[in-house]
Amino acid sequence: MKLISKSTAAAISASALLLLQACGGSTTTQNNGDNADKPAQTTQEAEQTTFYLLPSPEDIFAFSADKLKYSAALLNPTSKAETYVDTKMRELNFGVYVADMAYAAAFGEYTDASKYMKTIKETSSQIGLESIFTNALTSRIDKFLENKDSLKAIANDTYYDIKKELEKNNRNSTIAQISAGGWVECMYIITNSIEQFSENDPNIQHVADEKNVFSSLLKYLGQHADKPGVAATLRDLKPIEEAYARLPLVDAGPAKTKSSSEDAIVIGKDKKIQINEDNFNLLKARISQVRQTLTDNK
Repeated sequence: MKLISKSTAAAISASALLLLQACGGSTTTQNNGDNADKPAQTTQEAEQTTFYLLPSPEDIFAFSADKLKYSAALLNPTSKAETYVDTKMRELNFGVYVADMAYAAAFGEYTDASKYMKTIKETSSQIGLESIFTNALTSRIDKFLENKDSLKAIANDTYYDIKKELEKNNRNSTIAQISAGGWVECMYIITNSIEQFSENDPNIQHVADEKNVFSSLLKYLGQHADKPGVAATLRDLKPIEEAYARLPLVDAGPAKTKSSSEDAIVIGKDKKIQINEDNFNLLKARISQVRQTLTDNK
């Protein structure tokens, strides 16, 4: 199994899960003839153009089943889909089901993957995304469902089509809600797939590193808190926010130096977000609590 990379917002990734654009790392724009005369984008404008994407199947499929075990019991039952009657629950659980579908496919569980793809298609019309699931796509899914590589390509194509559709219609609050559902599901699956705590487990460190991703998610949701359901989602996520607040940023190694024949300049130390067993167990419990809130429709 490939380890979850720090840049992968998808958390399951086993994810299934959440991928962010414009998250983690700065971007440099070159000044050329096409944009030399354009005014620089203000911080506020740049912040408003930052947006989340759905879980990236490409990141999700980075997983294989040689270390983490597949568990269908971790999936949100498809039978619950018909119980989600308001926009908030439908958008959040669309993200949850995308995560579940990708998780099943990543482990070669094609029967489950097919079932969740069907649920995603059926629920897409409830949130205005029915145009994505054309007859051609459905036929393609049916034809290649038992081929992991083909299913990966289909999942990625569908992902980008959904992203494009939401962007085209300026539905940023929907992107945020779906991303929140996907992120929580991802982290729920990851934390509940780790059988024993170890400080040297890269998956556990990834859980800690997701603190930065989660902070970005909260910030983006906050930008759309005036939209229906978003403020409630922020309240739902509060227990996770409180658990992550316990994780400190610490030095991860000796100071790096940049030296010449005569001089050595200290340029800083590596940092990492530290997590111990107690804080991991608390975070796991809080994620499970929030996931239940998002999926139980109570």
